[in-house]
Amino acid sequence: MAFCYRMMMLRLILLTSILYSVNAAYKRDPCPSPCRCYEFLGVQSAYCNNTGITSVPQGIPENTQLLDLSANPIPYIKVGAINNLPNLQYIVLNNMGYHEDSIEFGSLELPNLTDIDLALNAYTTIPKSLPKKMTSLMMNDNQIKVLKADSFNGYPNLQSLLIDFNKLNKIEAGTFTPAVALQELSIRFNKLTDDSIPRGLLSKNLNLTQLEMRFNNFEHVIPDLPASVQYVDYVGNHITELPAYSLQTTPNLTSFEAWQGQMTTLQDNAFYGLHKLTLLDFMQNKISSVLTKDTFNGLTGLQTLYLDSNNISKIEPGAFRSFKSLSSMWLQANQLTVLEPEVLDVKYIPKLSELYIDTNPWYCDCHLRWLREKVNNASYVIQDPHLITCAGPAKVAGKAWDVLQPSDFVCP
Repeated sequence: MAFCYRMMMLRLILLTSILYSVNAAYKRDPCPSPCRCYEFLGVQSAYCNNTGITSVPQGIPENTQLLDLSANPIPYIKVGAINNLPNLQYIVLNNMGYHEDSIEFGSLELPNLTDIDLALNAYTTIPKSLPKKMTSLMMNDNQIKVLKADSFNGYPNLQSLLIDFNKLNKIEAGTFTPAVALQELSIRFNKLTDDSIPRGLLSKNLNLTQLEMRFNNFEHVIPDLPASVQYVDYVGNHITELPAYSLQTTPNLTSFEAWQGQMTTLQDNAFYGLHKLTLLDFMQNKISSVLTKDTFNGLTGLQTLYLDSNNISKIEPGAFRSFKSLSSMWLQANQLTVLEPEVLDVKYIPKLSELYIDTNPWYCDCHLRWLREKVNNASYVIQDPHLITCAGPAKVAGKAWDVLQPSDFVCP
């Protein structure tokens, strides 16, 4: 899922710079050497990156909206260096070895400058010299270990913060309280644990919609998230159990991703109240708990469910009774040997269109004949029957369902 549309567009615009030399269709303006200036996707851009310059070039077009100075030996940005760019919205200063003293106070205070990229630098804290109007900040790949309580003082307009691939191991209480406009927070690929953050860290951020925390060391979901949150990413963490009602503070949640984790247990009513959830992804975990009629209680809006590559061996009738909107379900690569017909009764899952059940140790006797019949006549598609094989009985062991017929599913 896209983290931030604005940052995606910025990255796309940056990538077009490598095509500049072969595309003559762009509108060009006078541009100081060695920069390249052109318009793309409605954004007037000046690319001076990786050119060896040691200061900000003079003569950059006044209508420039995006300025890329990255990967240059410019020692610092001083006041006045870019004050002739009143339309500037984005500035890219990544991979320049910058630290807390590299940007002079006031040097970025332009009327429209809101998006700052300081990735791939040497910052150990959030710099204090950024524009007060800033709405988007990229601090990926720096050396930040602690986010302090005053880190975002003076940045009340900040909406999007990316601080992935740092060395974060602590976030102090109140850190995000000044960032009252914060909507999107990404703290992926750090070293955060349950003890790294105080209770209620984000409870005051009532505009927060997206929270990405993949590949940290959390063992429990963060409690007391604000009701505004719509997307949560716990991919690659160490959470082993999702307790009952643990997500009830986020009734507007639409996507929950926790694949490639350590999850073993989904308690009954773990998703209670999440009627707006459309995507649930627990692929590549270790879930072995029984899926009961209350495991997914309340997920009436769910459209896609990934439970593949787990250790699920039993699904009780009625387990999918809340899935009135489900269209795609992935159950392959588990430990399922048999299913009762009621589990997939279309009265529970009337909109199901595709089902994946391959790579399970199915015991293909008369008790499973109904499911093989569904390959031919279900209202939904059972995908990849050539990959669905039987673990037993011996007569059909190893054979695929595209070869076997329902009449081959017999009991002694």
